Amino acid sequence: MNEEIDLWRIAAGLGLFLFGMHQLEQSLTLLAGRRFKKFLREHTVHPVKGVLAGAVSTAALQSSSVVSLIVLAFVGTGIISLASAIGIVFGSNLGTTATGWIVATVGFKLDIEAIALPLVGIGGLGVVWSRAGSRRAGFSHLVAGLGLMLMGLEFMKSGAISATALFDPANLSAYPPIVFLIVGFLVTALIQSSSATIMITLSALYAGAIPLTSAAAVAIGADLGTSITALLGALVGSMDKRRVAIAIVIFNVVTDAIAFIALGPLLLFITVIIGLSNPLLALVAFHSLFNLIGIIIFLPLVGVMSRQLAKRFRDTGDSLLHHLRDADFAVPEAAIENVSRETLRLIDQAAALNQFSFNLPITRSFYDSALDRKGVPLFGDEPSYSTGYDGVKQLEGAILSHVMRLQEVSLNTEESARLGQIIVAIRQAVHAAKYLKDTHHDLQAFQESVDDHFNAWFGRFRDAADEFYESLSALSFAQSSSHRFEMLVELKSKNEEIHATLRKEIYREVTARELSELQISTLLNVNREFYLSSQSLLAALAEALLDTHGATDFESLPVGV
Repeated sequence: MNEEIDLWRIAAGLGLFLFGMHQLEQSLTLLAGRRFKKFLREHTVHPVKGVLAGAVSTAALQSSSVVSLIVLAFVGTGIISLASAIGIVFGSNLGTTATGWIVATVGFKLDIEAIALPLVGIGGLGVVWSRAGSRRAGFSHLVAGLGLMLMGLEFMKSGAISATALFDPANLSAYPPIVFLIVGFLVTALIQSSSATIMITLSALYAGAIPLTSAAAVAIGADLGTSITALLGALVGSMDKRRVAIAIVIFNVVTDAIAFIALGPLLLFITVIIGLSNPLLALVAFHSLFNLIGIIIFLPLVGVMSRQLAKRFRDTGDSLLHHLRDADFAVPEAAIENVSRETLRLIDQAAALNQFSFNLPITRSFYDSALDRKGVPLFGDEPSYSTGYDGVKQLEGAILSHVMRLQEVSLNTEESARLGQIIVAIRQAVHAAKYLKDTHHDLQAFQESVDDHFNAWFGRFRDAADEFYESLSALSFAQSSSHRFEMLVELKSKNEEIHATLRKEIYREVTARELSELQISTLLNVNREFYLSSQSLLAALAEALLDTHGATDFESLPVGV
């Protein structure tokens, strides 16, 4: 009976600790908000800074999973490089040891219950009396989460002390360290938290249930167990996510192997040379030390590792969406950036499809689109107009599906305005393709006509389109938003000029009476659809490439500028 009670006390303590940690990380993420994301983005330009940022961020948030989630989202958008992302996750391994230091130095010396109960009481009441999503509610969740973590620690500690009366701890010393490493690995893989495994180990060490050497082996196993979390998270996701996960596994396997081989010497260094006789402090010092050794070994290799991972694990390029992924919704800033990148792909495909309508080469683009065109049938060996148009519509639907989900996420004013621009850009891009689709049969009629005079008009439209899209491709050289705005204004003027010139030439045909009324009507229709298509394309580019003010100024330009 006592065994059952002790088992459930430890299990309850573990559950409270994990739930409290979940509350704590959620509240800290809410409270940190954009400032935390900005900190990660601005302090990770170099792998060394990435390591420091990862360690500090994880220690502050008490969760390497939250930090990793944001990092994966940012590396997918290109906000931070793969090398910087690898540096951050390496640093987060060191940051997770902060929890152990806090517990080892304070947690077992104070009356935990006297602290935990007021925290749970005050935090719980604060959660009930606060508006959901407010900073007050976030702070209340933080306080309650901290209290629950302390209560869980107290349960685990008392359960471990009681359990020592049921067996002789000396019996555990007979098992080799590899057994305890496996136990630490399995427990962490099961509960998905190395911090919780370390707390259980500290409780057992405090109760005298296991010796320091065994506890250190458990810590190594717990560190290795986080590799399973990384691999599970990478089963579904982008290639960048898999690259980072592989980097974590390599780091953990090598670091933990070194720690296990040098287990004795490292503990001797900590307990004898440094002089940490307290086993709790010795354990967390060991945990921090072998992670620090791993960082020192791998930090010079981050650049080489990122290049090799990028080389060996390439994107297949066969998915409809190249940049968007479900994980981005946890970081709206990254999700909006990726929606913007997909929208540029959509505009590029609409522009290429329109050029294809005029039998023009589709190699030109307004940005460096080589990777974005990979795997798209329109740019394959045997492109067809119908397949290309279907691809534009499918891509539109896929992007809008993500946009609708993103609109359900809490966005600030700037993010909402940007998302509004993207929605307009998507609509205008599809309109650009649809205008020419409506007259695609007319263009084919020009080419197939036995009337040489009427047939020659296809060449005139093709030359006009070639002139427009050649000018459009110059956008890829624009270095600033103001430069892009000026070029878009010039393109708008050129479109007006092309439309007016073609219209005058068509009216001359009316005077010359060399074409039938139906042929004249067809020419006017094609000219108008070509003009509207180009106009929509420019409107899409203005929304996608300019900020809110720039896009508004462009839209307000009068016709005929």
